[in-house]
Amino acid sequence: MTQTNKDTRPIQLLSYAYFAMALVEIIAEGIKYKPLILFSRIALPILLMTIYRLKSKKPKFLFYLLMVLLLISNLFFANESPTIFHAAIVIFIFHRITMIVLVFQLIPKKNYLYILLATFPFLVIFFYLISVTNEISDSQFNVLILQSILTSVLSGLALSSYLVADNRQNSWLLISALLLIGLRFIIFIEEYFLYDLSSPLYRPIIVLLYVFAFFTFYKFVIAAETNETNPD
Repeated sequence: MTQTNKDTRPIQLLSYAYFAMALVEIIAEGIKYKPLILFSRIALPILLMTIYRLKSKKPKFLFYLLMVLLLISNLFFANESPTIFHAAIVIFIFHRITMIVLVFQLIPKKNYLYILLATFPFLVIFFYLISVTNEISDSQFNVLILQSILTSVLSGLALSSYLVADNRQNSWLLISALLLIGLRFIIFIEEYFLYDLSSPLYRPIIVLLYVFAFFTFYKFVIAAETNETNPD
């Protein structure tokens, strides 16, 4: 028991540091201190990679790739150069594709009809929001469509898996997907509907959804790896 506590203590401390860094970013967003915002956006994926490395008994390369792409997109989105911003969008799309591929690898039972049916409602909602968005360029339209499809597929995967098997692994995945949907909605509404209104609540909510979405996704990956090691 002592050895177990000793082994898990670094993971617990790093988990506390992860959420503490989220609080740091919220404060930094509130005072608009960009160096601290940038530092927290770098630190969060690194902390999560470290936690995963200590916790996982069967580490997945795609999880590390996912965190690296997240880190790079965080850095690029913080840059005000249009070229770098466009590169950030491309990296984010690869990040979401990597996430979907990893989920496919970790879900043992896949019902493609359920996935299709579960994806459809999310597509309808996202496409409706895009259709009522004014003053949007062709390039923005194409990016929004692709992002909406990828987010909907991930959400459909999570929902269909949960309906097929209501276990801890799929529960973590569903929570992560719902948090990512909430994050996507808030960013979308902020950018295209309430862009002329400034609210101090947007950024803290976005940070919290982001932090919890990826932490719960990490928990899903660990639970899936545990099921691989100890199948029912």
